[in-house]
Amino acid sequence: MKVNLLRLGAVGLSSIVPAVAQANGLFEKHDLDVQLVPVLGTAVPEFTTTNPIGHIGAPAAVMRASGGADLRLLASFDTARLSSCLVVRPGIDTADELRGRRLGARVTGAAMWIHTVLALEALGLDWAKDQISIAEVGDPTDIMHALEAGAIDGAVLARAQCEQLCREGCSILLDLFPLGVHGASDALIVTAQFLEENPEATEGVITGFIEGAAFTLSPEKRKIVLETIKSEMRIADNAIAENALRELSRVLARKPYPSIEHLRNMQRVMSTSNACVLMVTMEDMVDDHVVRRLDEGGTIDRIYASYSVQTVV
Repeated sequence: MKVNLLRLGAVGLSSIVPAVAQANGLFEKHDLDVQLVPVLGTAVPEFTTTNPIGHIGAPAAVMRASGGADLRLLASFDTARLSSCLVVRPGIDTADELRGRRLGARVTGAAMWIHTVLALEALGLDWAKDQISIAEVGDPTDIMHALEAGAIDGAVLARAQCEQLCREGCSILLDLFPLGVHGASDALIVTAQFLEENPEATEGVITGFIEGAAFTLSPEKRKIVLETIKSEMRIADNAIAENALRELSRVLARKPYPSIEHLRNMQRVMSTSNACVLMVTMEDMVDDHVVRRLDEGGTIDRIYASYSVQTVV
């Protein structure tokens, strides 16, 4: 069966997982021809009969659900713990110097925007009160280019991308990982209709993702994964790619149950720019029955064991 899977670029490190799964034939094991369909620029992904499933930021799915889309959140392949950093252009050395500045994100209310708001909160700043604009710039590559060109003053990006920018004169103002802050996870989203009509294909996609995660963490596949990271995140430096893989191993959810608690906190931040998202009941949107069946039946543990990776809940 052919399946088009919407996919953002490397907004979250777990976006490496579908790339690994597709490149190494892990969906084909389940008779699926999965085509990764990129979501570019500042567009909020839209689910259709042609594109009924996607690995995107959970906030984008909540935005669509608040507008009436009947969607289900099947799995989250990252823990939502932020491992990213706030990187700023030369000349900005303190949090106070961010007041009145312009930061970059992808879409207002989406994952990168949420992570930027949380980073500012950690610094004791309020984006509205302190007149800090968070501009809609595009995907991480667009944001990096905007920062290099001086069009924005900073952004919250994956550590590997921040390290690359630091080599060009920028600096990291805040490392979020030690703070234990949870933000917006990436999520596997599907239309309710596709889930009902194609249960086997849906399970195949989820299983392919799980195997992709195990492949990514396998010491035996390290070289292949590092090349994928360099390609996906547009990183040339081997040491930075190694750091990205180390970072990914810390936040990847090996048993990808979505967290209602983290999703609700995500809604809280989103509601500061769009109160309509509070109409979405996360308990109704989350459907983890496939993950639960794969877990309780031992499939997840067997997959990880086959790649010499120990599983944890």
